[in-house]
Amino acid sequence: MFTWKDPINKVCIIALSISLYLFFDDRQFWFFQASSEFANDSNKPRDTEAELSVVGVDIQSELNGKDSVKLREIADHQTNLRRYGRCQPPLGGSIKYRIENGIYTWVDSKGITNYSDQKPKHHAALYQPKNSRVLDYFELRIKGKTVTHSFKNALITRLNAIFRSYTSVIGLQAMRKVTLNIEVLPNRREYERVVKSYGGDGTNTTGIYFGNKNTALVVQRSYEQTMQTAVHEAVHAINQAVIGYSPRWLNEGLAEYFETVEVKMHHAKIKPQYFLNKQGHIGGKVVAPLELLNAEHLWSTENAEPFYKSSWAFVHFLMSSNSGRQTLKDILLQEQSEPCSSLTANQLKGIMTNNQPNLAAAFQKYLNLPIKTQRL
Repeated sequence: MFTWKDPINKVCIIALSISLYLFFDDRQFWFFQASSEFANDSNKPRDTEAELSVVGVDIQSELNGKDSVKLREIADHQTNLRRYGRCQPPLGGSIKYRIENGIYTWVDSKGITNYSDQKPKHHAALYQPKNSRVLDYFELRIKGKTVTHSFKNALITRLNAIFRSYTSVIGLQAMRKVTLNIEVLPNRREYERVVKSYGGDGTNTTGIYFGNKNTALVVQRSYEQTMQTAVHEAVHAINQAVIGYSPRWLNEGLAEYFETVEVKMHHAKIKPQYFLNKQGHIGGKVVAPLELLNAEHLWSTENAEPFYKSSWAFVHFLMSSNSGRQTLKDILLQEQSEPCSSLTANQLKGIMTNNQPNLAAAFQKYLNLPIKTQRL
């Protein structure tokens, strides 16, 4: 005997299955992140670990135990930059000038501001800024369904602060025009699909920069996580445009350092990173600077966290003193002079010890003190 009961039951089962699929689709990565957080909690260094030991010669054996404290989906950025990047940045754009009360104003290649009643003769383009700045070396194009005007404006503010910081270290004449395209993807499945379409692999990453396309892809997470990832990838773009290829510790150290930049009332500051315990010290093992130079081959997707942490700590250390900033300046300018290759460990060691003969002792002293917020 035919009844409507069986067909109705089948329809209900099918509808329920579809609903469950749609509900859970694209949500598996949230579970992954939560799982990572629980796992990381068990690996966090105790607050009593105030005295830190700098990792010695046998780096690999010392780093077998993971001491990660940041929720990070690690990727080998340097391999991606080598594969998808370019060592020779594109030629800078035209000279940009502005007109005010009939007077032409522009900055030449030497960083000198020029005033004239005549338009600059060669390859000039009109530029009328909203404020008194003559040049704008950073051009950002960002898109994404979840990107708001406030997010874009906040990102631009942070990137401008970072650019000013680079300029304060190496000088305006050494800076290069940086144009960056950022696309924020709404979920992990879409992010991995787009990364794959670019020829990359988005597995276990939250952002990736394709230098050959001058584009960074970022997966949407929380506001601050998405912001920090966007800043991180933008710094890779700045590094590639300004200095070309560079050692992993330098490239990642600068990106890690600047990703927590905050700007309030035109004042920028760098907050201490996620590696700190409640006493303000860096928890766990830290690779000594001169050993970090020789660790290029030890960066691996599975155990890269100590190197990210150590690279961040070393850049933070360099930015904390005049001698350190001079060391960083010398390194960046030397890298810029040879954009298609990285400085060797011996070359870097020579620059560092020349500027800071007691580098090892100074770095150990820095580690034994609470790490403070820095003003840019």
